[in-house]
Amino acid sequence: MNYNKGYKLAAIAALILGIIGVSLGYAAFSNTLTIRSSAEVKPDSSAFNVDFSSSSSAVQTNDITPTLSAVVTGFTATDAEIDNTSDPVISNLKATFTEPGQSATYSFYAYNAGEYAAYLNSIVFSGTKTCTAKSGTTQSLVDSACTGITLTATVGSEAATSTSVASITSHSLAKGAAEQITVVISYADGSAVADGDFDVTLPDIVLTYDSVD
Repeated sequence: MNYNKGYKLAAIAALILGIIGVSLGYAAFSNTLTIRSSAEVKPDSSAFNVDFSSSSSAVQTNDITPTLSAVVTGFTATDAEIDNTSDPVISNLKATFTEPGQSATYSFYAYNAGEYAAYLNSIVFSGTKTCTAKSGTTQSLVDSACTGITLTATVGSEAATSTSVASITSHSLAKGAAEQITVVISYADGSAVADGDFDVTLPDIVLTYDSVD
């Protein structure tokens, strides 16, 4: 009986040692697997898009008819034309004045047709105003009258002239939103007059909207 008991104890001990051996065998080997991940986002630049528009609710390119300060024979202004086919341009803003005190006002919109908010960061007048006497007109008189011809632009709450451009910050235009642009060409009341016709070349007005403020 002691023999059987001893045999059983030996068997149990052998089993325990076998289990320990198996455990030690598995503990002796290991692999470390590491997964390193990253991603890159490259938004499509075409998704950033601010256009000129004749409407505040969608991009429309109807001609812009100016408002004249008075109904006077000979005092006229042409309709402005919108072209958004590449870099948006609105052109043909032109007034024909007959005397000081007259102005032509053009009102249209900047419409954010893109996927991101846009920030108006600058209003720049590119170029200079020049006045050129036509045949039979005295250039010195034209030079005096020329000082009375002014160009102003208001974009939303930002107003600018060719001689004074304020710093613009925190001026955002949300996706699907529009803001009014008003351009006024004026021949100031009380200005000098010339003795004949003369041409006026005015600066381009360049608005820069960016994706960051």
